[in-house]
Amino acid sequence: MKKQVTILTISPAVGAFYAQLLADLFEGRIESTCYSVENNDFYSILPPADLFAVATTSSDMFQYVMSFIPPGSNILLLKVSLQKKAVEQLLELPKGTKAMLVNLSENMAIETIAELHRFGVTNIEFFPVYPGLTVFPDTDLAITPAESRFVPPHVTKVIDIGHRVLSASSITEIALKLGFNHVLETEWVHQYMDELMEYDYSISALTNYSFNMENKFEILLEALDVGIVGSDDEGRVFACNRAAAEILQTKKETALGMQVERLLPFMQRLGTEFLPEEMDTRLLTIGGTYVNASVTPIFRQDRFMGYFITLQRFYDEENKQHKLRAQMLGGGHVFKYTFDDIVGESECMRKTKSIAMKMAKTESSILLTGESGTGKELFAHSIHHSSPRSAMPFVAINCAALPDTLLESELFGYGDGAFTGAKKGGKMGLFEYAHNGTLFLDEIEAMSPNLQVKLLRVLQEKEIMRVGENKIIPVNVRIIAASNENIHSMVEKGTFRKDLYYRLNTLPIDLPPLRARGSDLFLIMEKMKAEVGVSFRLTEEAKRALLCHSWDGNIRELRNMVEYLQFMELEEVDVEDLPDAVRNGAKMLQKIFS
Repeated sequence: MKKQVTILTISPAVGAFYAQLLADLFEGRIESTCYSVENNDFYSILPPADLFAVATTSSDMFQYVMSFIPPGSNILLLKVSLQKKAVEQLLELPKGTKAMLVNLSENMAIETIAELHRFGVTNIEFFPVYPGLTVFPDTDLAITPAESRFVPPHVTKVIDIGHRVLSASSITEIALKLGFNHVLETEWVHQYMDELMEYDYSISALTNYSFNMENKFEILLEALDVGIVGSDDEGRVFACNRAAAEILQTKKETALGMQVERLLPFMQRLGTEFLPEEMDTRLLTIGGTYVNASVTPIFRQDRFMGYFITLQRFYDEENKQHKLRAQMLGGGHVFKYTFDDIVGESECMRKTKSIAMKMAKTESSILLTGESGTGKELFAHSIHHSSPRSAMPFVAINCAALPDTLLESELFGYGDGAFTGAKKGGKMGLFEYAHNGTLFLDEIEAMSPNLQVKLLRVLQEKEIMRVGENKIIPVNVRIIAASNENIHSMVEKGTFRKDLYYRLNTLPIDLPPLRARGSDLFLIMEKMKAEVGVSFRLTEEAKRALLCHSWDGNIRELRNMVEYLQFMELEEVDVEDLPDAVRNGAKMLQKIFS
């Protein structure tokens, strides 16, 4: 909203000059009306204005002009100064130069001479010249602040140093009185003040203090990764940081001074519905992007000063939550393995890996089945790594390792005081930690019917409730479940919920046992030997014995055997050197098939 300023001067040219100067410095936020004594504009009380700026040095003239200003008005007596370039031009003249100083009145001419002396222009001997003077000094040089019309006709050389401009103190007071403090920060105002001959010390100190405070405020705003918009009690934007400008798809310079409802249309309601109350966070759509917006009123000594509006893209908030969850959870809950870590060239393993890679690209739940030790956790890590969620948390838990009540609090979290021994302030559950990532539920067959119901609800509704709380928390988690048992048989027996089974079994993967993978056995053994730092050789008979073994413990049993042979410290391993279980099992199979 533009402010109305009435400029009262002796000369209409000076008034027009000041009006244009204010329009330029305040970027059109000021609309000026000029009245001058020369034009005889004063004949009745003047219309109201936000500020009456009076430019006169005569006390009689000041009293005359004041009589036409409405009582109770905001009044400022303008102070003027000279620009550096004008003074520098005069300092170049030879010492002892004589010159007329031509101005509107004797007082103004003498005042200008005194001001020039104060600025060090002592190389010129000035003679005041003004309208009505009949006797002129003996010199053909005249110096004037844009009042050439009063230069005597016989003068052959005129130096026009231009209108005396508004002083730094006047510009500062205008900005403060009209609520345009932020304009004092702008580059063009700084440049304007730098071009003046001097600052008044107190105004300079005040302005510098204001600049320092505003600069600190500006630095703070720019350091925040959330958008901040500040509006005053008249709804005018006085602050807008870079993050807010990006969200609102505008420029900071454009936003400053704008009415806040133009920038954020929902703020129109604040005039009646919310003023001056805090508004709950709401979700807006700005430029096709979801943005969280909240409004906080500003008070100073119980006086309402305006609002601060915080803006944050919804996905920025989500990403921040992910980072915080990762910090709270620790660095261990990330994938450790990829499909490259799964060793095997057998037909059954190549087929299983191919199916798993395709399933990784989907968002559906996966159920991994197979005997204990076949590598279900290895596959779960690899599937997460190859999925669109790979940058998000991978959280694993063994459902058989915890009692039912403890497993529930680990999965869903709990509120403050939910049970005896509960951590003060409550605790986040693994579903929250795994938000937008993957939760691996190993040995899911051990989950109680009560927890099966709760897990089914999470899969259906994508929301959880902490133990001891009634607050709904939305979660987006992909479930990879694993079981060593025949869950289908458990469903038929009624020990595992049928609806949960079919929810989890959207994409089933059955991992082949080690005994069905043929020579993969030796590829896996070579990798294990490298890991434990052993280099024994197997005889052909020992190899046949290993291929005949049932490997009920699968990969785990194979690792145990490699570690056993490590301690035997043999260069060559024959059948008799193998562990008893492997050797005896191989002999029994050989008898059966011989």
